[in-house]
Amino acid sequence: MGLTLTLGCVGEAEIAEALDESADAFSTAPGEPNHEEITVTALSFLKPSVLTALKVGNVSTDVAYHFSNTAHFDDCNFSGGAAFVAAKQAEAVRALGPGIPLLDGDALAMLAFGRSLHAVQDFYAHTNWVELGGDVLVDQSLTAFPALAPYSAIPSTGFIVVQGDKPKRAAVTRHADAPYPEYAIVTVRVQRTNKYGLVSGTVEYEPGNYCPPPVAMTHDELSKDKTSLTDRTAQHLAAKSLAVQQTRHEWCRLNRLAHDAWGDAGTARLAAWVADPSSAPDCGIE
Repeated sequence: MGLTLTLGCVGEAEIAEALDESADAFSTAPGEPNHEEITVTALSFLKPSVLTALKVGNVSTDVAYHFSNTAHFDDCNFSGGAAFVAAKQAEAVRALGPGIPLLDGDALAMLAFGRSLHAVQDFYAHTNWVELGGDVLVDQSLTAFPALAPYSAIPSTGFIVVQGDKPKRAAVTRHADAPYPEYAIVTVRVQRTNKYGLVSGTVEYEPGNYCPPPVAMTHDELSKDKTSLTDRTAQHLAAKSLAVQQTRHEWCRLNRLAHDAWGDAGTARLAAWVADPSSAPDCGIE
C-alpha cells in the first residue's frame, strides 16, 4: 500500500495538519515512535511541515514495503538494502529537478528521502553492528550510498558483510548457545585471519533469506527496536544514537547529490526546507 501526498495550492500550516493526520495512521510501535524520534532529533533544523512529511515517508515504509527485506536491512540482504537507500535518494534528487512543479517535486522528494531514512535507521537496530562493537557510522561519504557487496569489508570498521554462501576456504561461525550479546558475535575466518561478520535478523514473511545457516538469527533474537527489550537496553540506545547520526549525515548526502545533479538550484531547493540554518550541519558544499 502506497502513500499519496496531495499538497495542491495550500499553505504550510494546512500541509502540516494534513501530514500530521497521515503520520498518526502510520505511527510505529504504539507508545514508542522510534523512527519519528530519530528523524526529528537528527533533523530538528527543518521546518515542521517538512519534518512531518519525512516522518510520514519514513514510518509508512513499514506498510508500503512490509514484505521487502531491502527496506529494512533484514535477512542479511545488505546489497539489497544499500541499493534501496541509493535508489530512494536518487528518486528524491530527480524530484527536485526543474521539470517538476515545486510543491509536487518537494512532496515526492520528501517521501522518497523519508523512506531512505527508514532503511538506514533500521540498519543499526536490525544488524549486529552494535554487538560487534561498531561505534562509528557505516558510511560518511557524500557520494551515493555505497554498495555493501557480499563478503566485502566495510571501510569504517573492517566488518565483513555476511550475505549468501561463504567464499571457498572461508569459515563463518558464532556461539549460538552463548548469552546475549555474545551469541550475536559472528566471526569470518579467511586465510587464517579472523574478522567480525555483519549479519541481520531473518524475517519469515519477507522473501529471500541470505543468512548462512550456521550464523543465522531471527529478527527477535537480534532486534534493538524497543526499550522494552530489557536485556539489550544499552544496545538499543547505542543503535538509536548511531541512527540519529546517520540520519543527520544523510541530509548532507542529499544536499551533495542534489548539487551534483542540479547545481546551486538543487541546494537552494533543499535550503527552502530549513527553518533554522544556524543549527543545520555544515555539509561542506560550496
